[in-house]
Amino acid sequence: MKVFILFGAPGSGKSESCRLLEEVTNPRLIVVQKETTRPKRDSDGLEIVSVKAISTNCDIMYSQYKYDYGFSTERIWTALKDGSSVLVIVNDIRTIKILNRKFGRLAHNLYIHSNIDPNKIREISKSRYPDENQSFLRKDVERRIEKIKTVHRKYIENTYLFDSAVVNEYENDSMNSLAELSMQLNNIFQAETRCHSNYGSSARVIVIAGGSFTGKDNLVNAMIQMEPTKVVAYQKGTTRPKKEGDKDELLHLKQLGNNYDIIYEKNSHQYGLSLLNIWDELSGGKIVLLVLSDLPAIKAIKEEFIDICTVIYLHANLDPDELEIERGRLSKAEFSKRKSSAAELRSIYIKNMNAFDHVLLNTSEPEDLYDQAFNILDFYLG
Repeated sequence: MKVFILFGAPGSGKSESCRLLEEVTNPRLIVVQKETTRPKRDSDGLEIVSVKAISTNCDIMYSQYKYDYGFSTERIWTALKDGSSVLVIVNDIRTIKILNRKFGRLAHNLYIHSNIDPNKIREISKSRYPDENQSFLRKDVERRIEKIKTVHRKYIENTYLFDSAVVNEYENDSMNSLAELSMQLNNIFQAETRCHSNYGSSARVIVIAGGSFTGKDNLVNAMIQMEPTKVVAYQKGTTRPKKEGDKDELLHLKQLGNNYDIIYEKNSHQYGLSLLNIWDELSGGKIVLLVLSDLPAIKAIKEEFIDICTVIYLHANLDPDELEIERGRLSKAEFSKRKSSAAELRSIYIKNMNAFDHVLLNTSEPEDLYDQAFNILDFYLG
């Protein structure tokens, strides 16, 4: 049994996620009915009840975009007592924290993420206001885009709060996108309960899993600069020859010795990790940063360090113009290899999202990357 708390921008796929979660959990998922002072829309489901004023039996109330919302937690407890899971859509951070305090480890905070797609937003606006003129629709699209940016900023400022982030991106193959969304929601439902609220030890291994163009090197440098006496970057061994631009993140060797407990291969080169070296750093109370994109290696690290291991997936929203800049900077073969590597890691995340503890979004933007890095680091340092 879980209390799924969905948080996401308009048009991100919250309603579709509700429908798919109901299919996954069938028949044991109750969607919480909310009251709202917002006028009724044709797209509203049975979970939304428009009222003049929120009734007194609602013990959870919040305001959003000039309208009030409310619901009863008694209904949630009743559903849990009957053995059902519960789903509630809440786009208010304070309310999410209140629900977490009420339901503890039963609560699962879920962020639904999708890139801003102006064409899709225009379609939503036209379907919702079919009789309005172009000027009205243009302003409505602008308002929606601003709301999406506001919700995304709230996630960036509270990344540590969320147990899962669904990457719901609309591509040309809509059936493929729907299958990926369903797969992620099924993984979340099947996962063991996780809790980010009480980890105890500030000594920690943080695994950073990011493909090309995600800013992983910038993240490592930023976290070290934030806490230079507490955060260290682990130096992996590798048989890969040194390249121009390599710094101290790799120890280049002709072959890996017996002191490496975890060895994996990437692009025909071996990489090695020494568990003993990592334990030595932890014994000094350090936070050890490990850049890894190999799933078996990530799972081996989690198995070794259990509750003091945190795995972070970096997801970059690169628009076509940014990709063209990267394409011009790299050789054709190198660009193709990096783009393929990023797509492969995204697929690994979607299929194995329960191996990841946090998701950093829009990491190609330095401000967004650093804000999320700070609140994650601040959370684990207490």
